[in-house]
Amino acid sequence: MEVKASIEKQKAAISSVVAAVFLTAFKLVVGLMTGSLGILSEAAHSGLDLVAAAMTYFAVKIADKPADREHTYGHGKFENLSALFETLLLLVTCGWIIYEAINRIFFHEVHIEVNFWSFAVIITAIVIDYSRSRILFKAAKKYNSQALEADALHFSTDILSSAVVIIGLIGAGLGFHKADAFAALIVSGIVIWISLRLGKRTIDMLTDKVPDVNLIEKVKEEVMKIDGVVNCRNVRIRQSGSKSFVDMVVDIKRTLPFEHAHQVMNLVEERIKQIIPNVDIVIHAEPIETDDETVIDKVRMILVGSGMSAHNIEVQKVGDKYFVDLHLECGSKQTLEEAHEVANQIEKKIKEKIPNVDKISIHIDEESDMIKETQIVNDRCDEMIQKILKIARSHNGVIDCKDVTVMEIDGKYKVTMNCILDNSLSLTEAHEIATTIENQIYLDIKEVSKVIVHAEPEIKYERSKQ
Repeated sequence: MEVKASIEKQKAAISSVVAAVFLTAFKLVVGLMTGSLGILSEAAHSGLDLVAAAMTYFAVKIADKPADREHTYGHGKFENLSALFETLLLLVTCGWIIYEAINRIFFHEVHIEVNFWSFAVIITAIVIDYSRSRILFKAAKKYNSQALEADALHFSTDILSSAVVIIGLIGAGLGFHKADAFAALIVSGIVIWISLRLGKRTIDMLTDKVPDVNLIEKVKEEVMKIDGVVNCRNVRIRQSGSKSFVDMVVDIKRTLPFEHAHQVMNLVEERIKQIIPNVDIVIHAEPIETDDETVIDKVRMILVGSGMSAHNIEVQKVGDKYFVDLHLECGSKQTLEEAHEVANQIEKKIKEKIPNVDKISIHIDEESDMIKETQIVNDRCDEMIQKILKIARSHNGVIDCKDVTVMEIDGKYKVTMNCILDNSLSLTEAHEIATTIENQIYLDIKEVSKVIVHAEPEIKYERSKQ
C-alpha cells in the first residue's frame, strides 16, 4: 500500500514538472515577442513553478523513504522544507515584479504588442493549471501530502493571476498600456498572499504546531469513551510530511489484568486512527487507583507492588473495621524466619495503605508455580478411588462423580475429580459441597495431601453424555 501511494504521489509531481516546462517556455517566447511585463512576469512565475515542481518531486521521493537510524521519525519533513523553499522563491520573484511594475508606471512606460499569441499563451496556461491543480489536489488529499497540496494551491492561484493578466492585455489593446503593469502588481499581490499563507502553514509544520487546535480535545473525547480508561492526558500531536505522530498518557484501572490492559490500548489506537489517518501512535499506560476498588483489590495491588503472590484472600467487616486473611506464597528455599519477615512487611504495608484494616492473618504457603515431576497411579489405587467416590456421593446435591485421577508427587497423593451437582444449587452451596468433600477426604484418607474437586452442573453433564 505504501509503495502504491509513493508511486502515485511521484506521478502527480512529475506531471507538474512536465507542465511547468512547457508553460515556462511558451510564456517566455510570447512575452519577449510582445514585450508584455504581465506575460514576462507570468513566465518568471512559471519558471519558479518549474523549480518548485522539481523540488516537490524530489521532496516527495525522499519523504517516502522509510525511517532509518538517523531519521527515526522518517523523512516527512523534507516535504515541509520543500514547501518553505518554494514560498521564499515566490516572495523573491514578487519583489522583482513589483519593482518593474512601479518603474513602468511612474518612470519608464513601455508600449506592448497585443496579438493572438498574447491571449493564447494565457488561456493555455489557465487550462493546464486547472488540469494539474486538480491532479495534485486529488493526490494531496488522498495521501495527506503538504508538498503536493502546496503545489496544487500554487497552481490554482495561477489561474486567477492569469485571468488578471488577460484583463491587463485587454486594457493595453484599448490603449491603456499601463494596465499591463497594474495587472502585474495585482498578480504579485495574489502570489504574495498565497505565499504567506503557504509559508505560515509550512512553518507551523516545521515547528510541530498541532494541525488543528480542536484535534487534541477530539482525541481525548474518543479515548475517554473506552471502557477501562480513567483519564487521557499529555496528548501531543505533530506532523511530518504526510504522516502524523501522536503520543499520550492513558490512565487505566490498576486492577485490570495485563492482557486486558493491552486490549484497551489496542482499542485506543483504533479510535485514534479513525480520527487521524496515516498516524504513528505511542501510548504510555499508567495504572492508577480508583474509587471503586474493594479492600481485596487494594490488598492484591499491595502484593503485586511488593512482588509477592497470595491466594484465598478473604475480608470480613466488623463495624467500620476490616479483618484480612490470606495465604502468602513464599519461596520453598526460604527459611521460616525469612518468610515470616516478608509476611510482616506485607502486613505493615496493608495497614499503612488501608487505614481501616484492624487485623491481618497471614498463612505462609509454598509457591505453587513450579512444575513437578509426577505420575498417574490410578491402576494401583483402586481401593482409594472407590473410597473417594463413596465419600463424594454421600453428600446431598451430588448427582454423580467422574474422572477421578490420583497422582503421586514426592511420595504423596494428589486427587482431582469432577462432581456433578444439582443445577438448582447456588454458587455458594456448590462451593460448600466441594469444600466439604475435600475436607472429608483429607480426614479419612491420610495419604492424600491435595484434593481438587471440580463442580459441574447436571445440565452440562447430561449434554456431554449425549
